[in-house]
Amino acid sequence: MTYDIIVIGGGLAGCTAADVLAGAGKKVALFAEGLSLHDATEGPASPKAQARSPYSALSALSAKGVTVFRGDSIVKADLSDDGSHVVRVFSRNLGDEPLVAGAFVLATGKFFSRGIISYMGGVFEPVFDADVEFEPDHGKWFDTDFFAPQPYERFGVRTDEAGRVIKGGIIIDNLYAAGQVLAGEPLSDEGIESSGRAAAMEIMKKW
Repeated sequence: MTYDIIVIGGGLAGCTAADVLAGAGKKVALFAEGLSLHDATEGPASPKAQARSPYSALSALSAKGVTVFRGDSIVKADLSDDGSHVVRVFSRNLGDEPLVAGAFVLATGKFFSRGIISYMGGVFEPVFDADVEFEPDHGKWFDTDFFAPQPYERFGVRTDEAGRVIKGGIIIDNLYAAGQVLAGEPLSDEGIESSGRAAAMEIMKKW
């Protein structure tokens, strides 16, 4: 399967990027595994929650021509020999069927949605094994004040100034990160949406 852009993650950042790219006439596929913590913060009876429901957003994207793979996720990627380019990716449900695109958006969130995963040895990003910024000392991951900003909230994928993901110190030229998967201070809803839009705009400059 071949697309112009593949968006990995169906939260606010991923849906925003897909919407902008589809609006620009790109052939877009979006993989949305399920709900994020953000999606679950308001009760189902809330009109605001209903309006911002991922299911509503995904339906709107489908109506705009985006191919939405609901309940599926990208689990593996092949990079070029020099590590600078994503050649193809593979999803859990499609198995060995390769998915090819000119560019990719990584918008998988942080720990709750397993966009990054912690273990005894540190923190890693599971799809591309991208470089992750984190505090090596586990004792410094948390602030004892429950209501204080927590250091682990700043952990995330390293990127260059254009938002391109870095792996092993090498910039992957066709892989852009957006949303909470990014390293740095936790983003507001506006920041998440803005990062998705920014990734789409960077992609359109080159791809």
